[in-house]
Amino acid sequence: MTTKKALLVGSSFSATPIFYALKDHGLHVSVCGNNPSDACHQYADASYFIDYSDPEHLLSVVESGDFDFLVPTCNDYSYMSCAKVAEKFSFPGFDSLPTATELHTKNLFRQLTQRLGIPAPRFTEINVGMQISDLSLDFPLLMKPVDSFSGRGMSKIFSETDLALAISDAQRYSRVGKVVVEEFLDASLHSHSAFLQKGTVQQDFFVDEFCTVYPYQVNCSNHPSLLTTNIKDSVREAINQISKSLGLVNGLIHTQFMVRENEFWIIETMRRCPGDLYGVLVTYSTGVDYADLFVRSFLDLPIPESPFKPNEVLYGRHTVSGTKSQTLMSIASNIPSVSSQFVSLKNSGEHLKEAPFDKAGILFVEFESQQQMEEVTPLMAGYVNINSYNININ
Repeated sequence: MTTKKALLVGSSFSATPIFYALKDHGLHVSVCGNNPSDACHQYADASYFIDYSDPEHLLSVVESGDFDFLVPTCNDYSYMSCAKVAEKFSFPGFDSLPTATELHTKNLFRQLTQRLGIPAPRFTEINVGMQISDLSLDFPLLMKPVDSFSGRGMSKIFSETDLALAISDAQRYSRVGKVVVEEFLDASLHSHSAFLQKGTVQQDFFVDEFCTVYPYQVNCSNHPSLLTTNIKDSVREAINQISKSLGLVNGLIHTQFMVRENEFWIIETMRRCPGDLYGVLVTYSTGVDYADLFVRSFLDLPIPESPFKPNEVLYGRHTVSGTKSQTLMSIASNIPSVSSQFVSLKNSGEHLKEAPFDKAGILFVEFESQQQMEEVTPLMAGYVNINSYNININ
């Protein structure tokens, strides 16, 4: 019997659970990514050292590799390059390219939520020569590149005098040079990972999220979420509405949203896997194999029905990062918890860039009680010390 072959598009540590989920299905797994030292290249059956953010590079690998499956990983470049290649080769698990573009481009997604009447921040697309009076939005505002992730290029602006610099900074992080500005919401941040089957949510998970080091990048989170049932039901209904409107294929749709009292606003959604071992948090808490759920649609397998999840374990996740560049010596933690596990991403002596451009590792902790989880999760960064050498980095 011939072993089927999958190409995993992405090689970083965040893709490791995806790699092993594919291996669990008995596949030969090739990995592509331009850094030979990345984690998944160490495990791969074969490696392609390419810049997969260029769809033409990925296309050349697929044309020469006789792959049965194409699997994206944890960033928009991976997913969108895969979507373009999948359009030509009809790999399973991908929406049409126009649909993928609509979901992963901030201004187009804002237009979609507006068209469907789904709650989302009010927004305006910034065009060359636009005057501040044209915005029709109240300060403070958030400026965002339409196509970036991990909060890069985002800034909060308080007045007209901040506008020009914020636009310039956002455009630097956009490959297409386009920017969207939206109203700033004073609300709590959350995420929803939903796995679709036949257009509706089959299984889903809600996570509470906090940005405490870099203001637009999540570094602390917990599962299960403390959101009310009404909010969860409303978000789930909105995702089903988006799915049915666009005719989405089976698989993951991951959403960030904000909540204030009984209101919610959808911030962004994506069909790629969230990074920083998000799925490991869900698996530790629920026992559900998140990575397996993610790969199933790309292997043309159905999403199973949601299992009964009694007594979910209270878990937190902290992405360890700093506010300045430094040479890492060690990490120390005294987070109150039942147990903890640290996934190191740096060696002692390596350079650690400031957030959101780098991270030293990811810490998972099991909490003793809901109260402890609620109190400690937003403060996890304060329980972790990054010890550094006093060496200047040029």
